[in-house]
Amino acid sequence: MGRTDTLTAAESLAIARDAAESGAEIACRYFREGIDNDFKRDRMDPVSKADQEAQERIIELLTERDPDAVIVGEENDAEKTVPESGPAWIIDPIDGTNNFVRDNRLWGVSLARTVEGDPIAAATALPAIGDTYAAGADRVERNGVESSVSDRTDPSSLIVAPIFGLKDRDRDDYDEVTSYIHHELGDLRRLGSGQTSMAMVACGEIDAAISTVHMTAWDTVAGAHMVRAGGGRVTDLDGNRWRHDSESLIATNGAVHEAILDGLTDRLDR
Repeated sequence: MGRTDTLTAAESLAIARDAAESGAEIACRYFREGIDNDFKRDRMDPVSKADQEAQERIIELLTERDPDAVIVGEENDAEKTVPESGPAWIIDPIDGTNNFVRDNRLWGVSLARTVEGDPIAAATALPAIGDTYAAGADRVERNGVESSVSDRTDPSSLIVAPIFGLKDRDRDDYDEVTSYIHHELGDLRRLGSGQTSMAMVACGEIDAAISTVHMTAWDTVAGAHMVRAGGGRVTDLDGNRWRHDSESLIATNGAVHEAILDGLTDRLDR
């Protein structure tokens, strides 16, 4: 029998915002302080003391305010799989760690709450630039002000972010996607943080974010929920509704979604 969810959507959103900002406070103590880093897979996959302590602080808050929820997180001993029943929190204590360790301000503390595997609330705090993005059921906010996706439809006017990790097996896809953006759309923004990219899609700062390879839940769920709450659309490359276990992610303002899917399919010959 699945666990019963006892929180309202508004309560979930408030916790998401508070937890993101609490983790961001911890991370900011280490930003530009010259801390040492460890590495997971290779030198382009760092993890810092800031990641670990921010996640610990977020988990403390979530355990106190939502004790029945499963915790899924990138660091430490948190669960790595999103449960298909009951409530759960998905945490990325620092999304954009390569930016963080290089003293670049584009990094965020991101988390989402899911129920039965589907997100219902999310927040991403970017403390180094002073923005917090948050979304409940059908509203996305930037710094407390309601926002929405862009209304652009002309391909030549679109600003699009590729969101890829740096695994060797994904670099051919990355080359194809960036080539497609350069030659068929308006401009490219490689931000180094998938959650930041999708928060910006949700609030109309850019028009789409694309990954044609699988991305982890902590890199995607919060941002995907925000895009939908802002009036956009998120699918896989085949046009199916995106889920945390999808093998690709196309997040757009909705108006250009079919055109981008068609362009990518032609470019990738899939």
